[in-house]
Amino acid sequence: MEEPVGESAWDHFDNTWLRDFVGLSLEAAIERAAAEGRPVRVLHPGSDVTLDFRPDRLNLRLDASGDLQDVSAG
Repeated sequence: MEEPVGESAWDHFDNTWLRDFVGLSLEAAIERAAAEGRPVRVLHPGSDVTLDFRPDRLNLRLDASGDLQDVSAG
């Protein structure tokens, strides 16, 4: 499938649900995702990451201390 010039598949991806996870602790983010039926992937520094795209999956990226650093979808 060809993408129009200047656009990407991400331009049409609704990730507004991620706002609900910003500022949560790791535990709270996992609990909320479970309540919403979302798959979760916890990414530690240096973790291998698969490239499969799942728009409903919550990615929780941790820092070296194990604290939640970033949330993303995919």
